[in-house]
Amino acid sequence: MKFKNQTGKISQKLLIILVFVTTALVTVAVYFSSQNKSKPEGDEHGHGGHEESEQHAGSISLTAQQMIEQGVQLAKVELGEVVKVSAYPAKLLVNTDRQAHVSSSFSGHVEAVNVELGQQVRKGQALATLLVPDLVDQQSNLNIAQSNLALARQDYERERQLWAQGISAKQDYQRAHNAYQQAQIQVQAIKSRLSAFGASPQSNGRYVLTAPISGVISKKDLVVGENIQLANQLFIIDQLDQLWLEFIAPSSDFSAMTPNQQIEFKSLQTGNTFKAQIQSLNSEADAQTGRLQVRAKVLSNAAELRPNLMVNVQLQQKGNTQALRILKNAVQKIEGKDIVFVASEHDQKFEFKVQPITLGQISGDGQWVEVQAGLNQGQQYVGQGSFLLKSELEKGEASHEH
Repeated sequence: MKFKNQTGKISQKLLIILVFVTTALVTVAVYFSSQNKSKPEGDEHGHGGHEESEQHAGSISLTAQQMIEQGVQLAKVELGEVVKVSAYPAKLLVNTDRQAHVSSSFSGHVEAVNVELGQQVRKGQALATLLVPDLVDQQSNLNIAQSNLALARQDYERERQLWAQGISAKQDYQRAHNAYQQAQIQVQAIKSRLSAFGASPQSNGRYVLTAPISGVISKKDLVVGENIQLANQLFIIDQLDQLWLEFIAPSSDFSAMTPNQQIEFKSLQTGNTFKAQIQSLNSEADAQTGRLQVRAKVLSNAAELRPNLMVNVQLQQKGNTQALRILKNAVQKIEGKDIVFVASEHDQKFEFKVQPITLGQISGDGQWVEVQAGLNQGQQYVGQGSFLLKSELEKGEASHEH
């Protein structure tokens, strides 16, 4: 019996010790748990998760030094002009007022072609040589007429001398004089006909096609050995130093265009900008589309401008007024909405908050954009470096999701 009592006392002491130890362990665990909860997540030393910036919902804070390092620059919402420029697709065309179509005045056989497609030629330069049967006949007739003229002149001189000596009758002299004049007229008529066709009396049936203007051969429709017909169009020569520009404009922009007005257009290939002058506007718009066809004269002869080149016309609208504007590069998109980062200074740091805005028209140079709602004049915003802030904001949101 005594042994059992001692065993029971020992068990009771052990139980008390176990309870005390358990209570102490629970107290220590609760203490360390509360200490860990008081520290920000992500840094065992109590600092924020990002060393360079502090992020809150929809905002980022930076020091002045961090702004310099990240290239963030501030600007102010200002009142100024936002010149609206409308863009239209357009096409460069050959100026048909500075174009020549070359055809033959005869049917004939092509003996030689002296130029190639795309070649630059001078006015009067030989383009091709033709052998023309009709021209051979005309020159034969000229030879006959010239022989008849020589005989008529001899007869006239003889009769004039005989009449002066009183040997020949006056009517014989008159007859010889008239025949001589008729022969002169016949020779002159044939020469004039040949000259009108551009043929030389000594050409031996060859007819040389020459360039009526200086320019570029844009069409060549003949080869050596073929027979060509009268009035066939054999060459087209274009002067490319002054092209036409044609485009279609909507009726809403009619008031922005007048004859002789200068406009600008941009090459889609190089991005270079050139000037043109409006020549003509259709007297009325298309009945179905309400659009107006416009033709302008290109004022540049740059080598890159060629017929059939597609360009963009940039037409400045009239009646520009003052509007709130910001730098276009400052605008970013978040969740499909246009935003800027507005700036405010707190405790030697700048806080940048996302501000949704409503935009209007963009300036013609692409530098400014009108703000219709969301900002006030003089308000500070991030003019440069907004893309970096957007990236930082999106990285912060992604880390919170995990």
